[in-house]
Amino acid sequence: MMSKKTAIIFILVVFLGALLALIYFYFSFNTLSLPKVTPITNTVDTYDPFGTKNVDTATITNANTEATTTNNISPETILNKIRQISTEPIAGFSVTEDPKTKTAKIRYLLRANGNIYETYSDSAETKRLSNTTIPKVYEANWLPDGLKLVIRYLKEDTDYIQTFSVKIRMEGGVEGKYLPEKISQMVISPTGTKIFYLVTGLNGSTGYTALPDGSNKKMIFESPLIEWLVSWPKEETITLTTKASTNISGYLYFLNSQTGNSSRIIGSINGLTTKTNKSATEVLYSDSGRNTPRLYLLNIKKGESKLLPWNTFPEKCLFSNLDAKIIYCAVPKPFPDGNYPDTWYQGLVSFSDNIWMINTETMASTLVSDLEKETANKIDVIDMQIDQNSNYLYFINKTNLTFWSLKLK
Repeated sequence: MMSKKTAIIFILVVFLGALLALIYFYFSFNTLSLPKVTPITNTVDTYDPFGTKNVDTATITNANTEATTTNNISPETILNKIRQISTEPIAGFSVTEDPKTKTAKIRYLLRANGNIYETYSDSAETKRLSNTTIPKVYEANWLPDGLKLVIRYLKEDTDYIQTFSVKIRMEGGVEGKYLPEKISQMVISPTGTKIFYLVTGLNGSTGYTALPDGSNKKMIFESPLIEWLVSWPKEETITLTTKASTNISGYLYFLNSQTGNSSRIIGSINGLTTKTNKSATEVLYSDSGRNTPRLYLLNIKKGESKLLPWNTFPEKCLFSNLDAKIIYCAVPKPFPDGNYPDTWYQGLVSFSDNIWMINTETMASTLVSDLEKETANKIDVIDMQIDQNSNYLYFINKTNLTFWSLKLK
C-alpha cells in the first residue's frame, strides 16, 4: 500500500506534468483562437483626481499654467552635449517637432504630482502647462501629437492602478475620461488614432482596441495567460511578449490590429525580451544565457538571427529614424553576473551605461557617449527615444527617474 509521503509526491508529479502539458500545447500553436467580439460595459471609479463631480469626463483650467521656470538648469547647459531636462522623477515624455521653429518640442509629466511641463531642445526655459495634482502617477503614454496622453496612477489609499485618458487644453489645464478598470497593459498606435489594452481576470487576459478616449471598443485578443508586455510598432501590427524571467521560456507574437489574427515570431527562449522596428521586419531580442543577456537581431522575412557585439537589453536600444542599419544601445559598464532580466527588473542591480551606435550590417560600433564620464552621474538608461531627424536621444535614468537628452549632431 502506498505511504502518505509517496502519495503526496505522486500527486505533485501528476499536477506538474499536467501543467507542463498545458503550457506546451498552448504555445505549440502559431495562431491563437479568438472568439467573436463581445462588448462589455465600462466601470467608472468614484475618485476624481481633477476634483470635479463628473467622473466620466473631468475638465479643469488652471490660472497659472503659463508660469515659466528654468527648473534649476542654466542656459549654458543647452550648449552641452548632454542635458538633464528634469531633476525630478517623471512618468513619461513626448518629443514632437515644432512646425514653426523645426526644433524638438519636449513635454513631460512629473511622477509625484502629475504636473505637465514643456521645453524645447534649444531652450533652457520650461513652461508649466498644467498644475493639476494627480498623485503617484505610475505611467504616462503620450500620443504622437503631444497634446493627448493616457495616464496610469495609483488610486487614492490603494495599490490599484487607475487609467485616465487626458487632453491638454489650449487655454490651459487638462480634461479627460476614465478607461476601464483592471487594465494591465496599454499601448498607443503609431498614428495615435487608437489604443490597445489588456484587461486581466480569472480566465486570463482580454485585449481591446479603442479610440484614445476609450470609445469604439473592440475585442481582438484573448489568452489564458496574464503576464504580457505589449507594443505597437506598426499600424497593423501589435506585439505581445510574455513577461521575461531567467529560467522561463519566453515567446513573441504579432497580432493584427484589424483582424485579430496572430502568429508566433519567437519562442522557447529563456529570459526573452524584445523590441520590434517600425516596419515590423526586424526584432531585437535578448536571452538570459551565461549570466549576462546576449543581444540578437532577427530578420523576420529570412528567419535568421545574428548575435550583436554588445551585451545589453532590447529595452535599452532603439532603431534610427534615418538609417535602417543603425541602432543605438545603452550598454552597461561593467555588466556584473546575475539572473537577468529579473535582477535588473527587481532593482537589485543598477548600471552605468555607455551609448553606442551599431551598424547591424558591418557590426562596426561607435562610442557616442560615456554618460558617467560626461555627467558625473551613473545613468541606467530606459525608455530611450529619438527625435524625427535623429538629432537627439532622450531617455530616463532608471535609478532616480530623472529625464535626460543627448545631442547626436
